[in-house]
Amino acid sequence: MNIRALAAGCLAALALTGIALAADASWKVDPVHSSASFTVVHLGISRVTGVIPITSATVVVPDGSNVPTSIQASLDPSGIDTRNAQRDADLRSDHFFDATKYATISFASTSITATDDKHITVNGNLTMHGVTKPVTLTASFLGRGQGMRGEPRVGYTASTTIDRTQWGMTYGNPIVANSVDLSLDIEASKQ
Repeated sequence: MNIRALAAGCLAALALTGIALAADASWKVDPVHSSASFTVVHLGISRVTGVIPITSATVVVPDGSNVPTSIQASLDPSGIDTRNAQRDADLRSDHFFDATKYATISFASTSITATDDKHITVNGNLTMHGVTKPVTLTASFLGRGQGMRGEPRVGYTASTTIDRTQWGMTYGNPIVANSVDLSLDIEASKQ
């Protein structure tokens, strides 16, 4: 075997190893240990918080990295919970989420950047109430662990503030503020 052929073979093997090391892994979000919550000011004097169930979500992360390359999520507005049945019914109605007509809230990342392996900026499209608008989430990597069956787990937190009127939810101002804080706490297991 000549030196050139050996060198080419070694380079090819290294290239394949590099590709294998950088392979993306898909992590499925565990809805039992994850939450999507919102906070909005009521009457300009108090903050009301609620949760919206995460029905499915996937985070794609390259092996050996903490920074995702893709995030997709679906939430169910019909399951909104603010610990008040009357308010929840109003939020599900056509006054706000119109959950019968718009049964899913979805998010899909369009770009993800990181200042280091723990601090991440996620740009993406939020579809809610039949309207899709870009949003930017400030996110943090929380850590890795193992689940009860030894499966790898990963955790992230993220937040942003939106103007609900941009998604066509104009009812209730000034009783309900237009500015809404969104928070996500995610625990996902490797697929």
